Amino acid sequence: MGIVFGPILSRRFGTSLGIDLSPNKKQCNFDCVYCELNRAKSIDKFDDIVPLEILLEESKEALKKHTNIDVFTITANGEPTMYPYLNEFIKNIKPFVPKNVKTLILSNGSLFGNSMVQEALSEFDIVKFSLDSFDLKSFKKIDRFHKSLDLESIKEGIKKFAKIRKNMLICEILLVKNINDNPASMLPLAQFLREIKVDRIDLGTIDRPPAYKVEAVNEKTIYELSKLFGGLFVSIPQRKQSKAMDLLELDENAILSLIQRRPLSLQEILNVFSKDSTAILNKLLDSKKIELKSVGKVDFYTIAKK
Repeated sequence: MGIVFGPILSRRFGTSLGIDLSPNKKQCNFDCVYCELNRAKSIDKFDDIVPLEILLEESKEALKKHTNIDVFTITANGEPTMYPYLNEFIKNIKPFVPKNVKTLILSNGSLFGNSMVQEALSEFDIVKFSLDSFDLKSFKKIDRFHKSLDLESIKEGIKKFAKIRKNMLICEILLVKNINDNPASMLPLAQFLREIKVDRIDLGTIDRPPAYKVEAVNEKTIYELSKLFGGLFVSIPQRKQSKAMDLLELDENAILSLIQRRPLSLQEILNVFSKDSTAILNKLLDSKKIELKSVGKVDFYTIAKK
């Protein structure tokens, strides 16, 4: 039973120690086309439940052993908020998590309207949920959700939790070629995320072998769609400099205008700015016209507050 995994280096959260609430098999109310796990029929409740006592015991031992971590991450081979003792687990394990370590849950957001789930989520330092589209047609194609769910209820649940939360809220959007890689899917989603005031958006595409025959979008498409999320902190994961995009040659005014529309992550600058543009950006940083802000272990350039 592989309850504990890691520590692993996360691109967006630093060094992560993970806990899998469904280590024996996939248990999820979605069957996403891009999932790196095997295909599995969506379900509405766990039928293979790890006893709470075992979960707590293994988590405590792992936290004693691995002290040099940034985040303690709760996830599952499926959807962690479906675990029936999530509330009890997080409340009982928190005293054993070092003060300098953030607790993080990775969810599909489908059960955020449930009051018990909201209570559990409120115990975490960081809540990350996925929402891949705002229109039903593409949402169905991508997320293949259980018949007990509907998109409007999922949206409403996320909105309700966003209103009461006091922790960091991050949304992940995964783009799939020819399904949601278009402004019609992203514009209303961007507006919704502005309304609920998410702290950060992680905008990406498929980078692991998916369960179904679907394709990733290229980096140029991701970058173009990111422009629709004006005013929000958008993290675009890129491991190396993109060959699909021309490097940006910008003067000071153009850089300031770009950052005014949407804060740019440090990694994004490294991948899309030319050397001359990067030098100008560093001068703007030195002159305090812009500043760096960290949002969940991701650094962003933003306009300096006066």
